[in-house]
Amino acid sequence: MPFVPITQVTLTGGPLFRAQEADRAYLRALEPDRLLAPFLREAGLEPRAASYDDWEVRGLDGHTAGHYLSACSLMVASTGDDVLRSRLEYTVAELARAQDHLGTGYVGGVPRSAELWAEVAAGITESTFRAGRWVPWYNLHKLYAGLIDAARLTGDHAARDVVLRLATWWEELAAGIDDEHFQLMLETEIGGMNEAYVDLFDLTGDARHLAMAARFTSVALSEPLSRRSDELTGLHANTRIPQFVGFAALATRSDDPALARAARFAWETILTRRTVAIGGNSVREHFHAIDDFTPMTEDREGPETCNSYNLIKLGRRLSADESDPAIADALERILFNHLLSSQHPEHGGLVYFTSMRPDHYRVYSSPEHSFWCCVGTGLESHAKHGESLYRFDDDTVSVELFAPSVVRIPELVLELQQRTAFPSDGVVGLTLGLTGSRRFRLRVRVPGWSDPTPEMFLNGAPVTAERERGHLVVEREWSDGDTVSFELTMGGRAEPYPDGSDWTSFLWGPSVLAARGESLPTGVVLADRPHAPHTAVGPLTPLASAPIVTRTAVPYRDADGRLRVDSDRGPIPLEPFAGLHDARYTVTFPVASSADEDAVDRRRTALVERDRRAASIDGRTVDRVALGEQQPEADHGFEGRSSVSGAVGGIRWRSTAERLSVRLVDPHLLGRVVRVTWLHDQAGHGLTLEIDGTPVAPQEVGRDDDLEWAEYPLTPTSAGWGVRRFALVAQPDRETPRCTELRVLTAEGA
Repeated sequence: MPFVPITQVTLTGGPLFRAQEADRAYLRALEPDRLLAPFLREAGLEPRAASYDDWEVRGLDGHTAGHYLSACSLMVASTGDDVLRSRLEYTVAELARAQDHLGTGYVGGVPRSAELWAEVAAGITESTFRAGRWVPWYNLHKLYAGLIDAARLTGDHAARDVVLRLATWWEELAAGIDDEHFQLMLETEIGGMNEAYVDLFDLTGDARHLAMAARFTSVALSEPLSRRSDELTGLHANTRIPQFVGFAALATRSDDPALARAARFAWETILTRRTVAIGGNSVREHFHAIDDFTPMTEDREGPETCNSYNLIKLGRRLSADESDPAIADALERILFNHLLSSQHPEHGGLVYFTSMRPDHYRVYSSPEHSFWCCVGTGLESHAKHGESLYRFDDDTVSVELFAPSVVRIPELVLELQQRTAFPSDGVVGLTLGLTGSRRFRLRVRVPGWSDPTPEMFLNGAPVTAERERGHLVVEREWSDGDTVSFELTMGGRAEPYPDGSDWTSFLWGPSVLAARGESLPTGVVLADRPHAPHTAVGPLTPLASAPIVTRTAVPYRDADGRLRVDSDRGPIPLEPFAGLHDARYTVTFPVASSADEDAVDRRRTALVERDRRAASIDGRTVDRVALGEQQPEADHGFEGRSSVSGAVGGIRWRSTAERLSVRLVDPHLLGRVVRVTWLHDQAGHGLTLEIDGTPVAPQEVGRDDDLEWAEYPLTPTSAGWGVRRFALVAQPDRETPRCTELRVLTAEGA
């Protein structure tokens, strides 16, 4: 039973509708000519306007335009917005003009595209992440997907022509690349290129596109997953999840059971062993160890919104033909918690990282200055909230998610209206609009958090419903004006981390709850200036400041109906996290074994010790780059030769046989020490540190558990903003150690 297309669903109110409308305003604030500038530049044409700043001029030039095509197409399909339809058509026409002028079939905004693709054609495929190009295939995937969406959702024939010419260009170029080099290319972030070529096959029926989808499928990633082996720890999450979406898509078209197993197991292991209460996963964009959620609690860079966007795509692919109760519960949780919370309800700004650290906060994008990946996926997410609400086949209409809306089923000449205040309460009413009468099955999903058998009413009178795989079903001859109503029961529960550690979150029905902290000014939470960070870089509140709860604590409503949970400091007010903005918040609470004073004291003492260890270095850190992690390296201008990266026990590292360098910033010239850290389990390595080209000798060396480190003196610079380039240089005939990070530190006691 497939989902009803969004063209047949209209949101009429509630949080999904409000998110859609905020997204519509954000899309209208973007200027197509500025988004198009990189494409015209690479085609040898004069741009009509200057590019936007931020990621649009830092090597990922043009990626937002692809998201914009998808988001506008989805918004047009959802709402019929004529302004965005016109802008969509204009954007496609300009891309066609750039493609025609270049004359090869290629069109893209990747910097120095001609040079890049000549290298790829020559077999230099493993090093496309270099020389200011960032992640070219990830970038180009957004364009493929946007053009495909414009073609399939709005019937834009020009978009179809552009993407098919682009696909042919690549298929011809790729014919000269052997499978070994092609697979090396897939080690970088390529987005969902395998899914895109499956979509092209669906659009055209051309088997060449299916063959290319198979080439874009990573064997190194799919093979362990097909054996139900989770080897994801240390990997960049949003490089892999789009690949999993492609596994699911390709498996259904090529009848490949191994890919189907890989996609299903990827979903299961992420959702059951790597996901926190809001439905998000990963820290600093990478999967951490499944048995240690410490980074999730301590880091300011928690779950990335892009991951949740792509998990929803994966869940929809895995349940495309029939509702799966567990998948439906997960889609609901991700949508009504992580995704809804990641958009500001007033200005529509979008969030990159949602920290799980107690009493931290988030930063929102602005349409003028913020062009992060999570802005692009966010623009798409909030344009398609109607896509998973309903399903239909020959004789069954199924209500899958709960939101005020109208769904049209032409085959039944049916217009069904849903009224609800979900997720604030669980009362749902359905009204059927029919011409005459018609017999069919009306099916309603019952979420896993609700009583499995809520009482149903037909035209105000109780009616018997059959249970069917997490749904209630009523089959009868329906008439115009018939009503069905029911109430999903909501209650409180606790949900600990999957690793069983002593941290927990609280939910009420479908909603994750949070404790509101200090309100923050717009200047702190809104990235409304050039190069404003996408990370909440402000002060960290000590973990020991968090209220402590017990293992038996659950949220409840007090005599006034307000949500509370008991802690060592008394009852704590709670509220749905999705509606909490412009303030610090606590979603994850430390747990004591009991309410006994000694147990609480032991838990707080442990938190104080964790704070002390972190403050000794973190409190002195001016700037830091995590080596081997894609986004931090890109943010810090990584350059490297003969460089490799990997992970050990969830710790990312990078080494080189020649040299690698990064740029660190000390805006107030407070740095006095540079600390380089590496894995200690290597002998025979050699390392020289250069600062702005000058070798520097270490002044102190040391070891902390599995890591060694060396500290080098740093003198103030007169350069603007204290921007320095730090190079790790291998000694003759020796590689550098596997380095994990560089930090600029203040002097001790400063």
